[in-house]
Parts: sequence; structure tokens; C-alpha cells
Amino acid sequence: MIRNDVFVSKYLKAGDLNGKSIIVTIEHAPLETLKNPEGKEQAKTVLYFKGGKKVLPLNMINWDACAAICGDDTDDWPGHQIELFPTKTQMGGKVVDAIRVRRPQAQQPKAPKPPPAEDMGGDEIPF
Repeated sequence: MIRNDVFVSKYLKAGDLNGKSIIVTIEHAPLETLKNPEGKEQAKTVLYFKGGKKVLPLNMINWDACAAICGDDTDDWPGHQIELFPTKTQMGGKVVDAIRVRRPQAQQPKAPKPPPAEDMGGDEIPF
């Protein structure tokens, strides 16, 4: 058995993504009281996903990313799709695995195509 099989968590961790991003639909996003690593209670928005078994408590970075996609009011978040992706971040002087939130890649606004290059009259670089 591996550690995650023995110590099952209801919270989503970067390792649960198996190195791949996933698009999820928010079912609801209530404010819940959780304990931080120091044992202090703090209120956090927790994302529940349609068909999901684990939940994702939001830090400020992921909360802001959700708000940019779904709007500032968490009551409006259900039904929106977000993409969860694994990455690395610094925490307490160490580089650790993390989950981040972004707009699903298929929904990203496409960058405008650059105008066609002008013929500069040769192969020389003009600067």
C-alpha cells in the first residue's frame, strides 16, 4: 500500500491529478470552517464538483482565479466549469506540489492573428 491509500483524505491534492489537468463543473461553493496546519480555525470557500468524491478548499490564488472565471459572488459559481492543473509552488521555503485553477483551455479566448509580415526587400534583419 502507498501512503495515500492508508491515509485517505476528503480533500483534493495535487497527486490526485496524476500529473494531468482536469475540467470539472462546480456543484456548490460554501464557506466552511477548516483547521489550518497550525490547528487554528479559519473560514474557506470549498469547491464541490459534480460527480466528484473529493473537495478543494480554496486559497486566495485559486479563489481569485475562480472569481475571474465565474464572477465575484460564490453563489453564482455552481454550473461553471474550471480546469484544475498540477504545478509547483513555494511554501515555507520548500517547493511543493500544488493545484491551480484556470479557465478551461477550450474556452480560452483566441489571440488575434498577427498581420501578415511586410516584405522587407531581402533577407536582412531591418534592425
